Amino acid sequence: MKYLEKGFTLIELMIVVAIIGILAAVAIPAYQDYIARAQVSEAVNLLGSAKTPFAEYYADRGQWPSTASEVMGNTAGKYTASVQITGTPVTTAPGQITLVATMLTSGVNSNITGG
Repeated sequence: MKYLEKGFTLIELMIVVAIIGILAAVAIPAYQDYIARAQVSEAVNLLGSAKTPFAEYYADRGQWPSTASEVMGNTAGKYTASVQITGTPVTTAPGQITLVATMLTSGVNSNITGG
């Protein structure tokens, strides 16, 4: 009677596990970078949404607001701790202002924590 072998050998299974390990070693860092970029994009969107309110405030009053919350509806988000005006707006050259978004210290990618 002839015996018919079925299934995979141990070597074949080990090769498959090694290939999956190599793919995971490449994919996980790339995924972490993707997560960090997605979280930072929230801060960029918050800063971008501030352009029009700040321009209208300056055009109407001729000076910058003392805090970002005076003209912005949202100064924080799921990953963004705050959006603030840096320096003193009164001494800033006319037509210029600097806004800074600060990321949360927990619940975000380790590369951007508190950045």
